[in-house]
Amino acid sequence: MASLAPTAPGLLRPLGVVGYDALEPALLAALATEEPLLLVSDHGAAKTLLLLRLADALGLAHRHYNASLLQFDDLAGFPIPDERTGAIRYAAPPGAIWDAEAVFLDEIGRCRPEVANKLFPIVHERRIQGIALERLRYRWAATNPPPEAQEADREDDEYQGVERLDPALADRFAYIVPLPRFDQLGDADRLAIVRGVGERAHPDAPATVRALVEGTRDLIAAASPALRECAAQYVLAVAPRLRDAKVTVGGRRAATLARNLVAVWAAHVMLGRPRDGDAFLLALQASIPEVVRRPVPRTKLLAAHRQAWEQVTAPEETPERQLLAVRDPIRRAVLALTLHGVPAPARGEALCGALAQLPPTDAAIVAWQLLPRLHAPDRAVPATAVETVAGIVAPVANGGIAVRGWGAAAQWVADVRELIAATALEREDAEYLCNAVCALAPILPQASEGTRRDAVEAQLVAPALATWQACAAALGHPAPSAATHRTPAARGRAGAAA
Repeated sequence: MASLAPTAPGLLRPLGVVGYDALEPALLAALATEEPLLLVSDHGAAKTLLLLRLADALGLAHRHYNASLLQFDDLAGFPIPDERTGAIRYAAPPGAIWDAEAVFLDEIGRCRPEVANKLFPIVHERRIQGIALERLRYRWAATNPPPEAQEADREDDEYQGVERLDPALADRFAYIVPLPRFDQLGDADRLAIVRGVGERAHPDAPATVRALVEGTRDLIAAASPALRECAAQYVLAVAPRLRDAKVTVGGRRAATLARNLVAVWAAHVMLGRPRDGDAFLLALQASIPEVVRRPVPRTKLLAAHRQAWEQVTAPEETPERQLLAVRDPIRRAVLALTLHGVPAPARGEALCGALAQLPPTDAAIVAWQLLPRLHAPDRAVPATAVETVAGIVAPVANGGIAVRGWGAAAQWVADVRELIAATALEREDAEYLCNAVCALAPILPQASEGTRRDAVEAQLVAPALATWQACAAALGHPAPSAATHRTPAARGRAGAAA
């Protein structure tokens, strides 16, 4: 067999952003954990392009604010006292923050102190004026380095309009990721930028980004106690050594660093990167708030890391062990085809074991969505695993539905078909899902007048759609709804199953 693992995907290149491959695990970890992220770089480094394309790829309702021009009314709207209750409500403009899932605070280093104070609870607590922002998940920001933080060897002009971030505000960003300058990129990446590589994202970018984020979340949740203990011991070992770089690690930052170490390690695995000290080094470099206040010598960071890494022993977190530690069988089945570094026999065993753990209807739904991937050249699994998946799909795809009874006793089948047809599933997907529900789902008890439609929807159709959505999300497809649920065409499934 030519390949034992999928070709390692990238997070940013499908989005048209090149030159930042080394930083991808830190960015992916920030996406998977939904922790606040701050990008620091010179102007023209594609900070805005990067974050906005990530938001689009993830299908997020996002708001982009220029913090240097921001007024409180831009965020919340105009306060209106309610004469009857005495409460305050807000007349929100279209760009208000209330319904945002992601907020991008651009030029945060140029905002006025009174504005920065209002941004603090948004970043830290997902609140504004004490009111919870229920939909807000991602808090992103970007800034140029202030003059005090620019490297001493820089010969170009300083950013005179940029202020040092308040240390408490900077500390609320879990990830602080400095981006390299254009002249620090490789020749091939600089040439690609000059030729216009960033003009558009690849059509498959949304699915790639979502699959990487979902897979990394699964790996973080499945991280072993040994890895978490290693991260904790590393923090204790590296914190005193960072004093040479004039970096002070308090309790909050120490806990944040420990979480970042585990998350970046998981992102390394998901991206097919080496599972070694480089993961911990990148997590450390992306967890230093001082970089937005003054220069932090890279050599001293590297020395502190090497000494701490030598003091602790990283656990043997093989991809196979991490795969088997994922408890959700749907997520485990998807990761069996997308996680890198897993031998084909273990990949097939994990896939078949996950399907066997699912109820028959759920197994048929997951098998249907995964079957096309089993024939891709970079999704190598043993032939026995392909036969198992095809054996689950074939009776449902080709067997049709046999209904006993007539009239009211058989109406539930028509109800299933109508309810599924009302979704935005592709026709072939809808027909297969209807077959799976009618042929494999437990039969509901019937009264003399038949089975009520609301019971059919709540007990048969809704659980099947939830399984479909969970599998689609793990594969990186958009979160489906009755109006937007679209999946890639399922052509070839029935033929493959046959």
